[in-house]
Amino acid sequence: SRRAPQIMRRHAVRAGVRVSVLLAGDTAALLLLRVALHGVRDVGWLGPATSTVVGQIIPQGALPLVQLLPAVLLGLIALDTYGASDRRRDSGRLVAGATLGLGLPFWSHLWNNFTPLALPGFILLAGLIGMTLIIERHLIDRAVRKLWPMSSGAARALLIGRPGYTGRALEHPTLSDAREFAFGGILDPEEFGRHAGKRGFSRLCQTIKRYRADTVVLSGPLDDEALSLVIDAAGASGCQLFAIPRAFALGGVESQMVWSRGAPLIALNRPGLRGRQLLVKRTLDILVSGLGMAVLSPLFLLIGIAIYISSPGPIFFRQTRVGLGGRLFKITKFRSMVHDAEAKRDDLSTMSVYSDLRLFKVKDDPRVTRLGAFLRRTSLDELPQLWNAFIGNMSLVGPRPPLPGEVDLYEEHHYTRFDVKPGITGPWQVNGRNLITDFEEVIRLETDYIREWTIWKDLGLLLKTIPAVIYMRGAS
Repeated sequence: SRRAPQIMRRHAVRAGVRVSVLLAGDTAALLLLRVALHGVRDVGWLGPATSTVVGQIIPQGALPLVQLLPAVLLGLIALDTYGASDRRRDSGRLVAGATLGLGLPFWSHLWNNFTPLALPGFILLAGLIGMTLIIERHLIDRAVRKLWPMSSGAARALLIGRPGYTGRALEHPTLSDAREFAFGGILDPEEFGRHAGKRGFSRLCQTIKRYRADTVVLSGPLDDEALSLVIDAAGASGCQLFAIPRAFALGGVESQMVWSRGAPLIALNRPGLRGRQLLVKRTLDILVSGLGMAVLSPLFLLIGIAIYISSPGPIFFRQTRVGLGGRLFKITKFRSMVHDAEAKRDDLSTMSVYSDLRLFKVKDDPRVTRLGAFLRRTSLDELPQLWNAFIGNMSLVGPRPPLPGEVDLYEEHHYTRFDVKPGITGPWQVNGRNLITDFEEVIRLETDYIREWTIWKDLGLLLKTIPAVIYMRGAS
């Protein structure tokens, strides 16, 4: 087709603009991070203590900018984070790219100047770079959605499929975004399928030209002859060709292309966090919980002294809970009850505000101390769980960890909440904590969270936790 070179140039220009914007954004983000590191470590923006600690972990001159910048960009290129797909905003891929790139120049520093803090310094710096890139890519996406006209830069697409399939295809998350695809027309394969050979090929090429399409999207089943015609016509016209897998329409599963012995398969996965998602979530847990414990250490000390003075017993309360995969672990809180509160729990079972035995909370619990009541209302008793998140048996955000006795009453579908680590906060707490009394509603909120997880959902829930705590929604 005479239009093929023109269409291919359009694809090349679109790719060039995308890569240029992302490279500029990544460079600016890394420069800002470098400035922030200089301010904290060398100028003392967060005080002399923080400056000293950061200086020991990431000493001056450990990694010159002239080495850091190209190395990280090379790592991002190697992991294909500048493409048109979701890989450019894939949190796990960005963290992995930052880690790979940082490892190139950092390796010689580790080898020649190894100290006990060298490896933690590498992990901290890789995490900071990864989180910076994630935020920067998110801001670029938001800016493009806000400032770029709806149809400008979108692929001019022709949708091919039988009636019934095309309607569902237009509900696809990407295809329904007018900034990604601007559909000029919908074509039933019967219109060209009746014409075999060169006639059908010519007719389809003319249709692509009439709609000025640079992209063809297939939806639903096509016979071998029709599919061959579409592939040949799209290639001759210089068009990109996409096909929507049938598995997209199935609820409750996530489809993923996998290759086995050189042949593709569509894997239908149960909702849950995997691979790079787990890496990103763990990085966020370590960075935020570690920083939180450092910043809040004076408050920890004050609360500990207050508990020690106000009532006999230990400062911390440790209790067995059920976590990821049904494994038991010890949760840590500031003690808010009398020291023998657990022995009195069974005596209060009939006073629970919940009718469901899988949930337990007593209003005006007589076991709670005066200081403990304040700690509970303000959720300050939960702060030691930052240690649980730091060592890895909890996460900042996730389902609340139940007691083993409560789990004994679970039905099969309730075990979904153990597919991820339990959290200090989560969808139940943000939506009102004790105001939600239906256990099935709790499970629904947590299952939706697991199925739809993104790093932005975690950050959003963390931010929503702040007003929920300040206004004590559902606290008792």
